[in-house]
Amino acid sequence: MMRSFITVFLVLFFWNCNPPKPFTAQEIVDKSYSFYGGSLWDNIHLQFQFRKHRYTLFRKANQTVYTRSTIATPTVVDSLFGSGSFRRSEGDQAVALSDSLQSVYSESVNSVLYFFQIPRVLNDAAVVKQRLADIELKGKKYHTLKITFRQQAGGTDFEDEFRYWIDAESFAVDYLAYNYITDGGGIRFRSVSERFEKFGMRFQNYTNYKPLLKDTPLDSLPRLFTRKQLIAVSQINNLQIKKHPL
Repeated sequence: MMRSFITVFLVLFFWNCNPPKPFTAQEIVDKSYSFYGGSLWDNIHLQFQFRKHRYTLFRKANQTVYTRSTIATPTVVDSLFGSGSFRRSEGDQAVALSDSLQSVYSESVNSVLYFFQIPRVLNDAAVVKQRLADIELKGKKYHTLKITFRQQAGGTDFEDEFRYWIDAESFAVDYLAYNYITDGGGIRFRSVSERFEKFGMRFQNYTNYKPLLKDTPLDSLPRLFTRKQLIAVSQINNLQIKKHPL
């Protein structure tokens, strides 16, 4: 009996001396990706409504197409392809656009689909992941990820910087923040307002906030949020999500 007690004591002693190795940034992303449906996002054809437009996400093998179409008629369709090319059409007719307008419209389409696919997009080739210190927010522990982008394949907004606060138990993305330089620049903080399941996948909507000052550090936003010192600017609601066959 005494020998068994000593064995258990030694096991516990050495376990405490060698605590489990903390997750890397990539491991946190992988666990979060699994929480939201994992590989179900890899081959998919989804449709949803966001504000006055209908969006689609089509991905099969190495082919990816994002579209945005007006709900009102005549229907104008913007298509953004995985190659980076962009096309606008009205009815069956292609619409000629200047390079600058193509860039504006393609970035707008990409932005909506980017947030719709979190956290899958954190494994894009241009993403640079870094784990920062964990924080406590509203009584829960969160892993903090800093996300930046390589210029190559990072798009026109490769200088943007993100923070993701991921639940340390469930690996749900409950909060995120980012700064951006387009349209005069700014900072946003998003808090999940709703999370729901469909097709074996998880989707979520957000309340969008901004700080009083444009130069507010991203890492200070959770503290300002808990103190109610952020300004709510919009609701991000993806509605009527439907799944189509590939």
